[in-house]
Amino acid sequence: MKAKVIILGLAILSFSATQASAQLVVTAPVLEVQSGVQTGLQNTMKGLSKAANVLVKAGVKEQELTKVFSEKNLQLAKNWYDGLQQVSATVRTYRRVQSVFEKQGQIIQTYATAIETLRQSPYVQPEQLSTMTSVYSKMLTEGANTVSDLQTIVSPAMLKMTDAERMRFIDKLDAKISDQLSLINYYTQRNYVQMHLAEQKAQDTQALHALMGVR
Repeated sequence: MKAKVIILGLAILSFSATQASAQLVVTAPVLEVQSGVQTGLQNTMKGLSKAANVLVKAGVKEQELTKVFSEKNLQLAKNWYDGLQQVSATVRTYRRVQSVFEKQGQIIQTYATAIETLRQSPYVQPEQLSTMTSVYSKMLTEGANTVSDLQTIVSPAMLKMTDAERMRFIDKLDAKISDQLSLINYYTQRNYVQMHLAEQKAQDTQALHALMGVR
């Protein structure tokens, strides 16, 4: 009888150890992927913020938006990853979560690049640049609000949601920020077209004046 008890005890210990080992095997890659994603997002936003800060210090006020929103996006990402333990692994590893953060990063990057190109062009007037910056600011704010909505999933008030409900909610946010990214890309291309048209007009005028001997 004693022998049977000992054998049973060893079997239970062995089973428990196997379960723990399996849990580690499953959990470790999940945490590693999360850490890699978080680090990548942090590095991108920190790089944007640092570059923008240099320009802001040099007097480029338009890049203040890049600095503000990259730092805000960084904080939102931190809040999300800090709260991950409150949701299931299914939600934690859902690829569209990463997609939401990445697209907001692309929105900020698009603005940072576009506004610098437009600012340096002699064919974009100061009042035009001011209007463009104002429109871009609204777009950046909308993107940040979408990312902010993602935080509700890890908030205590939303812990009663099922994984399916959370994932549907994330899908909607990803679709929303995809539209916002498309919109800022369209607006940027429109601004570039206007800039090139103004350049072409200036060149045509210059050529006409040269032909007519006007100084």
